[in-house]
Amino acid sequence: MATQAVAAYGAIPRQIEVGSCAACSLFWFDESASVALTAQSVLGLFEYLGQAGGAKNALASNLSCPRCHSALLFTHDLQRATRFTYWRCATDHGQLITFGQFLAEKNFIRPLSPDELAKLRANVRQVSCCQCGAPIDLATDTVCSHCGAPMSIIDADGVAKALHDLAAAGSTPAGQEVAPTTNAMSEAQLNALFDQERIREHEGSHDLLAIGAAAIGAVVGRWLLSR
Repeated sequence: MATQAVAAYGAIPRQIEVGSCAACSLFWFDESASVALTAQSVLGLFEYLGQAGGAKNALASNLSCPRCHSALLFTHDLQRATRFTYWRCATDHGQLITFGQFLAEKNFIRPLSPDELAKLRANVRQVSCCQCGAPIDLATDTVCSHCGAPMSIIDADGVAKALHDLAAAGSTPAGQEVAPTTNAMSEAQLNALFDQERIREHEGSHDLLAIGAAAIGAVVGRWLLSR
């Protein structure tokens, strides 16, 4: 895995290293560091996974801790009202989490509305599950037949809240770009999801979260650079 330094909260603000694998769409966090990330770090990782694209490798059935090499345990968790999953080290060295489940933990995803689902079915035959990567046949299914996860897209409201938290944490210099609105981010995502050229290019491997994260991540990235 590649590593990157990000800011985290604590008794003293600190830098932590996050492991990432774009090909497998995975993050590794030592101990429970994912819950200590600052708003800017969360948005920075969101921008990163938007640039990473969809997973290219299938995950192994048995995963090991990179610190002690013991088997990782598949774990179900709850953050506020959002359920998500990850693999944790039995001796608390850290946790491995997919990009999609990291987005769920941060309340950055939501199920498709009936109108969005109808439009998607009119344009796309198959999408990838955001939790396990299995194909979902839109002609017959609305949830993953393998793991039961619903089809989801990026929740622009959740991203907008993180932007608001970041802006509120510091002053806004004169002339600084105003944080992008929910409407602007929603429009960017929907335009990307239903772009006909993209649909033809990625037919059979339509990853809704990767496409949405790339579209909204570009908007977020421009704003982060302006700070």
